[in-house]
Amino acid sequence: MRRIFAAIVITLMAVSCSYAGEKEITYNLGIDPQTIDPTLNYALDGAIVDANIFEGLLRTDFNNNPEPGCAESWDVSADGLKWTFHLRDNLKWSDGVPLTASHFRDGILRLIDPHTGSAYATFGFFIKNAESFYNGKVSSSDVGISAPDDRTLIITLEHVNPLMLYHMAFPSFFPARMDIVRENPRGWAAHIETLTSNGPFKVESWRHGPGGEIVIARNPRYWDADNVKIDRVRLVLIGDGNTALAAFRAGRVDYMTTVPSLMAPILIKRGEAVSEPSHTIYFYAFNVTRKPFDDVRVRRAFMLAIDRKIITDKIALGGNIPASGMICTNIPGANPSEDFRTEGGELIPVRANVDEARRLLAEAGYPNGEGFPEVTYKYSSSSGRKVLPEVLQGMWKTALGVKVNLVNEEWKVFLTTKRNGDFDIAESGWAMDFPDASNLLDTMASDSQNNDSRYDNPEYDALIKKAQVEPDRLKRMNYLHEAERILVDDMPLAPLYFYSAAVMKSPRVKGIYHSPSGIIYFRGTEVD
Repeated sequence: MRRIFAAIVITLMAVSCSYAGEKEITYNLGIDPQTIDPTLNYALDGAIVDANIFEGLLRTDFNNNPEPGCAESWDVSADGLKWTFHLRDNLKWSDGVPLTASHFRDGILRLIDPHTGSAYATFGFFIKNAESFYNGKVSSSDVGISAPDDRTLIITLEHVNPLMLYHMAFPSFFPARMDIVRENPRGWAAHIETLTSNGPFKVESWRHGPGGEIVIARNPRYWDADNVKIDRVRLVLIGDGNTALAAFRAGRVDYMTTVPSLMAPILIKRGEAVSEPSHTIYFYAFNVTRKPFDDVRVRRAFMLAIDRKIITDKIALGGNIPASGMICTNIPGANPSEDFRTEGGELIPVRANVDEARRLLAEAGYPNGEGFPEVTYKYSSSSGRKVLPEVLQGMWKTALGVKVNLVNEEWKVFLTTKRNGDFDIAESGWAMDFPDASNLLDTMASDSQNNDSRYDNPEYDALIKKAQVEPDRLKRMNYLHEAERILVDDMPLAPLYFYSAAVMKSPRVKGIYHSPSGIIYFRGTEVD
């Protein structure tokens, strides 16, 4: 009890510090990012930092659409395969070094270099010869990226990419300072001395660990610095939702999304919090290479034993919706004005089907759970969802008669655990990087570094490949709908709910843009 109280006091004291006479706000990031290297990061916490300290050829506007960023304009060839980006004049990095087209070329080549180990490497495979370079078949000079001068970047595509502009605003395609990166390829972004950026803010200090903070300050060398109205954002690392709520109510946090789930409905009803729309799905992943989850009947039994309506009504509160498919609501379908989820229909039952779950488990050789091995569900102790694993554990025990052990891990350890496939079942989720069903479905292709489940289905892979090269929107969406149905049938992931973010904001703050992907942008923020 004393340790908990001491941690709260230290955290609040840390949050209370400020810079006199300057305009600043405090946001609870919650988790100390594993990395903020935009090429290596694959977590939302790191992406929030990256989106504010770096910028791509394009940037995300305040309607979640791509708009000119470091590139002021671009031209596209008639066949859609050659894109020429024209950079703004006099671009600079935060340390004053000129920012050139070669830095963007270096950033993209680093993304698709197999030695980098980026989880998003396959995102760049639409570029000519990128996949061949990744597989060691050609050299970097054969990849379709060139910088004929400091202000011109030419990207030649392998096939038409309908999401080209979204990709160019995505952190994986941000520029790279290879003179810095080469000295410490996996750690340069963790040290203030080498953390050079090109966005509206730059990292001023970073105190790691729970109770720490990342301070980002206005970057005077940013091309649009005149429109950045605040001097500083303090990103505090308060992992416990109740502690964060106390800090907010004490006026020491201005904006937070780490609202305790059980408190969210009350706070929303009182008007203290609001529910923000989100393109995020929460699910758990099976390692399909481990017994007994190498059997699809076992995976489906575990999925059918869960009552998603009970979870959203009693546990994951705050406007969350029971998942009825792999792709969440509010993602455009074949008709951009229609919803992909509505088009695809309900593929996953919202309520538990215990009889069918038991039948499948018995068919797999475990009637009433007899002979079923002990398995483990791993989750992050930093997630704020400590009750949910216990509820899942109870539902599986009651419906199937099986024992599932629970193991929680610190956030950075947990990310590595999942990436290494060291789990039977693991907590997981996906915030859509851009509003297209392919953004999640592509991650389950067998060659994706984000495929923690080790799922491998040639038929599924073929559909994903077809969708990636298909210019006709209707045909492309039909491929993605078919791929989603296969994914549901094979069940390497078991969706639980579509997430809505409960947000608390100080009345002195305006202009924060909270995108549906969960990224929070501070460049338009103002304070009284």
